[in-house]
Amino acid sequence: MADPHSDPSGTVYGARGARRARGVRLPQDPLMRVALGVGVAGVLLGAFFATGVLGGGGDRPVVPAAAVPTAEPSEPSAEPTAEPTPSSSPSPSAAPSTPAAPVATPKVIRGVPSGRCLGVTGDEAEGAQAALADCTGGPEQQWVVTPVTDDTYLLVNAASSKCLDVNEAKTDDGADVQQWSCNGQANQQWRFQSAGNGAALLVAVHSGKCAQVDDAGTEPGRELEQAPCSGAPEQQWAAG
Repeated sequence: MADPHSDPSGTVYGARGARRARGVRLPQDPLMRVALGVGVAGVLLGAFFATGVLGGGGDRPVVPAAAVPTAEPSEPSAEPTAEPTPSSSPSPSAAPSTPAAPVATPKVIRGVPSGRCLGVTGDEAEGAQAALADCTGGPEQQWVVTPVTDDTYLLVNAASSKCLDVNEAKTDDGADVQQWSCNGQANQQWRFQSAGNGAALLVAVHSGKCAQVDDAGTEPGRELEQAPCSGAPEQQWAAG
C-alpha cells in the first residue's frame, strides 16, 4: 500500500517537496521563530565572549602606554657669552728696581800742620776766597766730594753749593783758589794724591799744581793759592 504522505514524482506535491529541498524556509509558527532568534543570538554572544571583545577572558588587549615626549634640545642662547675684557695694562713681571745712588756725605777738609778747616771768607758767595778757619762744623766748612771720573772730583761747598775753583783757570803760580758756580771745567776738578800718613795733596787737573796755604801760614783767615806740588806740609790735607 502506498505511503499516504509521499507523493509520487511528477505530482504537484512532489514538486513542492523538491522546492522545499532547494531552499530553507523559516517556520511559520511564531513561537518557533522566537526560539530560533534566541538561539542565534546566543551563538553570537558566545563568539564575542570567546574572543574577549566584550571584556570576557583572562587576556585583555594591551593598550600602549602614552609615549612620553622626548625633551627637545634647548637652543643655544642668542646672546654670546661675554668675553673677559683684557687688562688695559699687562701685568708684566716687575722690573728689578735700580738701587738709588748713595747720598754723598759732606766732609771736613783740614790742613795738616794747623788742624784748621778749609772754609771760605768774604760776604759774597760767588768768588769767595778759600781760607783756613777754626773748625765749627758749620756747612760753610763742609765739602761734598762728587766724582767726575774714576780719580777726579768736584769739591762742592755744602752751604753755597759752589765748587772749589782756581780763579779764571789760571796755570801760573800764586793763582787764587776760590769757590765758584759749578761748571765741571778742569779748573774745578781735583785729584787726591797720597802724601803718606793719611794725608793727601789737592792737585788741580787743569794745571797739575797743588792747593796750598799762602806762606805756609797756620792762622785762621790764611788764604789758599796754587803752587807746584812739593809735598810740603802746607800742601797736605786730611779729609774726614
